[in-house]
Amino acid sequence: MPTTLLSRHPQIATADPEQARDEVARRFCPHRLELTRRTGRLDMLHNAAAIGPDVTLNYLRYGDEVRITPGRFDDFFLVQVPISGSARVKVGDRVVASDRVRGSLGSPTEPVDMVWSDGCEQLLVYLRRQAVEELAGGADDPRPVVFDPSMYLETPSLRAWLRLVHLALDDIEAGGALFRSPLAATHFEQTLISGLLAAQPNSSNEAPREPAAGSRVVRTVMGLIDAEPERAWRLAELAGEAGVSARTLQEAFQRELGSSPLEQLRRTRMERARRDLVEADPVHTSVTDIAARWGFFHLGRFSQSYRAMYQELPSQTLAG
Repeated sequence: MPTTLLSRHPQIATADPEQARDEVARRFCPHRLELTRRTGRLDMLHNAAAIGPDVTLNYLRYGDEVRITPGRFDDFFLVQVPISGSARVKVGDRVVASDRVRGSLGSPTEPVDMVWSDGCEQLLVYLRRQAVEELAGGADDPRPVVFDPSMYLETPSLRAWLRLVHLALDDIEAGGALFRSPLAATHFEQTLISGLLAAQPNSSNEAPREPAAGSRVVRTVMGLIDAEPERAWRLAELAGEAGVSARTLQEAFQRELGSSPLEQLRRTRMERARRDLVEADPVHTSVTDIAARWGFFHLGRFSQSYRAMYQELPSQTLAG
């Protein structure tokens, strides 16, 4: 039997269909909920935890088979990944037979109607529409983003994306130290949304491309990063300051620096952490203090990344 996810973050448990509908509607959107069999019984459990303002992870089950008809989501995207059982999810005019190897993805402008089987338990990733559309193109492409609703979870890109989701789940279950930092939470949300846009076919990938951005854009954004590396920058903010879309900014960085703007932001924060380690008094300052100051809350990963960049551990730098 699958392990119940996000057990430290319960929202509601009920056998009352009306209460289940009202509570889920409050957190997602209004919808119709009905047991498909007259003898069916509800055993509903919803757990949820937010990474930040743009992404929320959810665990949801209903017990016996139910039909859920929300219509359009309007202001959010919803990834649904069964961890037990199956679901039949109609998104627009497409029907997705969803199970352990195929998830579904509902877009805000597409009507959704679904049936969850007996024993269906799902990991749901809620992504705020504005955040997704800002990263997909923002003001430069005002058309709504629409994803292919069928997600084959065995592709390398979606396996990598799901590993990020499970990294967040693991951290939240362990107490959520990583996401107590606005810097870390913002960076992770941006990475998760960008990764989904890259991994799953969607309308923004088909949009006409802007003229290539050059060194001016890269210099502008690197100047912003160097001036305020402590700021919880979002990709859309950096792109707006440079006067281009998020996609064009990413392409310019990849072309000229071989990395993304957020990777450069992380590198700059690592450089500032090294500077502080060199200057700090090891009697009064710890590696943990300095790592946390720059948004690195997983000390093991910070140490691995630091060693890869500087060929020594942060503790060795601090010790002088």
